[in-house]
Amino acid sequence: MSEQDRDTHQHHPDYWKIYVALVILLAISVVGTFSGILWITFIMAFGVALVKATLVAENFMHLKWEKVIAKWVLGIALILMVLFFAGVSPDIMKDRGLQWVNNADLAATARGIPDEEEPEKGAPASAPDSTKAAAATQTAAAAPAAAPFSPETTFKTVCAACHGPEGEGNGPGAAALNPKPANFTDPAFWTDKTDSVLEKAIRQGGASVGKSSAMPAWGSILTEAQAKQMVAYLHTLKGK
Repeated sequence: MSEQDRDTHQHHPDYWKIYVALVILLAISVVGTFSGILWITFIMAFGVALVKATLVAENFMHLKWEKVIAKWVLGIALILMVLFFAGVSPDIMKDRGLQWVNNADLAATARGIPDEEEPEKGAPASAPDSTKAAAATQTAAAAPAAAPFSPETTFKTVCAACHGPEGEGNGPGAAALNPKPANFTDPAFWTDKTDSVLEKAIRQGGASVGKSSAMPAWGSILTEAQAKQMVAYLHTLKGK
């Protein structure tokens, strides 16, 4: 009998013990995902993976040297995963990174998310449809008219991150962009620009007019009429 065969016979895994351990680990990992706390989910996910890998290395690999290096390999792998998460998460958790922009997130911010009205304390759980309809009519009649579209407000909310609050192309996101965002205060910018080209760039993105693809398309939140108002506002920035 070879030395490896003798080691295999001497170390026979307790499969029931391993099975119970895996079931417990499964339960822990499921509970961790429902906690809603990021650091707990993170620790449970990688902790469970680490324990499972240790069980495999100790009971099923049957190699003389694996117990010596397994902990080092697992430790280094865990460090690399933490470094990867630390390096990537700041960009993913924001609405823009060095080379990308989350248009949907910016659009939702520009639209705003209205709060749902909570029922008054002590109010009945439900009401007849006729009562609900009457209440809705009264609410609609009493509600103020929606605020008119403001190109200046939209510019400062949506565009200023790259173009700057005064349109000088010096917004906080400009440092990471190449080519740099347009400077609307520079007369040289306007020498070869038409309103129709600017409207297209606003609604369809910079790439649609042969410019930088870093300029996102805002057609999902701006109508043609609103894009025209935006261009008219850009004209007011000339020479500032």
